Amino acid sequence: MDKIIWADEAWTPFTDNPYSRDGNYGAEWSAFIYDETQSFYSNVIPGTRVYVLSVNPHIDRDGARLRDFTAYENAHGRTVIVKAPAAERDRMLTQIQQSPAVPGSGRIREHDPHYLVHSTTAEAWTDIQQAGALLSPEELRRRGRNVHEIGLKTLLEPADYSDYVMLDVMGGCGEIVVNSRQLGYVCTDPDRPYTPGVRLYFDAHRLIADGLAVRDGLHVLKVKESLPLHPYMLTSVSADLLPEQTVWTPTTYTEAANNYFLEHV
Repeated sequence: MDKIIWADEAWTPFTDNPYSRDGNYGAEWSAFIYDETQSFYSNVIPGTRVYVLSVNPHIDRDGARLRDFTAYENAHGRTVIVKAPAAERDRMLTQIQQSPAVPGSGRIREHDPHYLVHSTTAEAWTDIQQAGALLSPEELRRRGRNVHEIGLKTLLEPADYSDYVMLDVMGGCGEIVVNSRQLGYVCTDPDRPYTPGVRLYFDAHRLIADGLAVRDGLHVLKVKESLPLHPYMLTSVSADLLPEQTVWTPTTYTEAANNYFLEHV
């Protein structure tokens, strides 16, 4: 708890840091904000001076995202500024104290999805098969590979995020990431035509039970450095397995691939 600061109502992430000696944030700070104007949750906060996860409190009634975020951030040496409505603050503080999160603890939670997905390009899939594992961008660099990330470093995303393989729910935005990689910039339009890659379906409960899964409050789960295909990957789905489409979009491909997975696995 010594690395959590509860902000007053006047604080915003767009001003100087009132909790540091020089007014700066730097890589040693991050923030978690409960914001009722936020539709769900987001770490895309244009103009912010510190890395922020903004969450609608109504989707985090049990405080799980707050606990996971603060535990992960503290483990990586960052002090977290937490801003919450006064009515929520005492309840959330009690929940953190009573049920602290432990990244990678191996405990399967009631609402953990059984299946998670990682989307990749067809070209990358060839390399993944040869390696027998999904490798994080930083691990690829350590192995001498030239990696171009499509991430949110311009919005102060922590550097350590690059050392993880991210997993998403089946109905998530993985295909948007593939499309962004093809375009060379972040594109959040789920209905923009693109060339599908390969969707890899994983047994999330097994990853959690074996202690590989890490929670950070933003991503559903992620795995540090290397995610072995065996025994965790259940199957891969590419467009050649699906009914022919003239045009694919992230939305239509996600739906078709998920239907294939549920029918065949």
